[in-house]
Amino acid sequence: MPMMLDLYAGFGGQSEAFLTDGWEVLRIDNNPLLSGVDRMVITDIKLLTPSKSDQGRIEYVHASPPCNQFSRAFSAIAPTMQREGKHFNPDMSLVFEAIRLIEALNPKWWSIENVRGAIPFIEPILGPPRQIIGSYVYWGNFPFVEIDKSTLRTKHEKDKRHSGALRANHRAHIDLPISEAFLLAMKSQKCITDFF
Repeated sequence: MPMMLDLYAGFGGQSEAFLTDGWEVLRIDNNPLLSGVDRMVITDIKLLTPSKSDQGRIEYVHASPPCNQFSRAFSAIAPTMQREGKHFNPDMSLVFEAIRLIEALNPKWWSIENVRGAIPFIEPILGPPRQIIGSYVYWGNFPFVEIDKSTLRTKHEKDKRHSGALRANHRAHIDLPISEAFLLAMKSQKCITDFF
């Protein structure tokens, strides 16, 4: 059974199609309000230390570090500080934690997703995004994903019904069509040995 690790999983949008398809999915987040999400473990990913026996066992590792450091929304940290005439350097530690785990686990596929405002900060580390799907920016090693972008909700549409402690999680929730497109792309990927 293939395995997927979903880091900073939120509501688990990126891994939903994989879970439905029968993959063994482990979701990690540090927000205790998300403890009811299926296959969720509430912990700080800085505490995760893969062993040598973990290398290569997980086929797909995905990470969606919180976007509050990169958001260009009017009330976000960076734009607010800029309006006050202050310089802002985002905290990249959660991005580096995701990279650390991906390198340690050495999966067949991996992706790191964030907002467009993250591009100037993540691009010097990981290069240009592999793919931009609507408002979702992906870096990584994964097959190109084909998707009808009209099937995706905007962050504004997601935000209309939600307030409170999980509002950011609702806004960041990755729509099921994206998860399904990633799954289809990975299942359709051919290796050279498939042609023998």
